[in-house]
Amino acid sequence: MKKYSHSSIIGFFAIIFTSLLSLQANAQNDKPGDLVKSAQANIKQVIINTSDELTEEELAFLADDSNINISFANKSLQVEFADSFEERALGLMYRKGLCEDCGMLFQFDVERMASIWMKNTFVPLDLAYITVDGKIIDIMQLKPHDLTSVKSSKQVLYALEMNQGWFAKNNIKVGDKISIEGRVKQASFK
Repeated sequence: MKKYSHSSIIGFFAIIFTSLLSLQANAQNDKPGDLVKSAQANIKQVIINTSDELTEEELAFLADDSNINISFANKSLQVEFADSFEERALGLMYRKGLCEDCGMLFQFDVERMASIWMKNTFVPLDLAYITVDGKIIDIMQLKPHDLTSVKSSKQVLYALEMNQGWFAKNNIKVGDKISIEGRVKQASFK
């Protein structure tokens, strides 16, 4: 079992307590949307502030409320789900590592030409761009801290980031289909 210093534990609980006070203040303002946004921001801040002291599994547990099930022909797993602007902007930044089958599925607001960069991202990743019907159209390797925008070759609704080499290791390639289960927003076409 991992040991934490006394100051780390106190700091963690101080962040939680401050977050609860912030949530209570927002609840008194009768703005439910602000309450949810504040809760998400506070949870992310706790994860970022404690990420140097938590394992990948502990980080995944803390972010569990935003996970989604995905499956390919030969593999099913649960990944983090980023469907808001704020979640997509944060992505997998500041992580020092990912567990073997950990990753993040991004859903964009509309089907579009997408691009992703690796600002503040320490982990080498594979990026799959996915169409609205679940077809993988690109798989690209991303280098840590690379500020070059990596663009999709066609309009997409999703992007999936996994550890570098994950798609090859699992024999998943361009043209394969992904099934996404759960609370996916309806596609909006423009």
